[in-house]
Amino acid sequence: MHLLLKKYTITAFTILTLFTSGITEAVAVLPDNLKDVHTYQSVGTVDVAFSPSGGITNMIIREIAKAQSTIQVQAYSFTSPEIINALITAKKRGIDVRIIIDKSNVAGIDKDSSRAIRMKNLYSAVIENGIPIKIDDAFQIAHSKIMIIDEIDVITGSFNFSYSAEHNNAENCLIIHGNKQLAEQYMKNWQWRWDAIKNYSK
Repeated sequence: MHLLLKKYTITAFTILTLFTSGITEAVAVLPDNLKDVHTYQSVGTVDVAFSPSGGITNMIIREIAKAQSTIQVQAYSFTSPEIINALITAKKRGIDVRIIIDKSNVAGIDKDSSRAIRMKNLYSAVIENGIPIKIDDAFQIAHSKIMIIDEIDVITGSFNFSYSAEHNNAENCLIIHGNKQLAEQYMKNWQWRWDAIKNYSK
């Protein structure tokens, strides 16, 4: 009994060590102006959609097409050709598009796998069309999934900008229109990360 208990104690310790080893590295510290809860008056309108196959990707593409000046993106998974092409189209008509993505998107991108080649081609097309991409590697994961349109409309929710999020996952997405104060808070968070990280180069 004593030996069995000792065995399970060692096993539990090993599991705990493995689990915590990935989260002990230093992460970026949230600025004071982003800490705590921020409350804003509800104004404007809200669009909502769900997945799988509930139309979120098309909703986002329509919103991108309406942009008049700027689109700021923060993405955990950024693999949807439809959304990427919509952003490239926006750039071609003069919209200032800037993108932040999690480091997982470019992990192994130099390998010869079909996924790596596909992602490298997608990101190369983004850069070749004059859209800067920055890689946020200051966290275990950079898990935001947002777009800020014209500094006033915010796209947010669980929805990753990916095929799986649209077709395979249970996700939600909101587009919050016309709430300037809320959008400004999202922009502060976006700008904090943009200023702190480096460009991705193909």
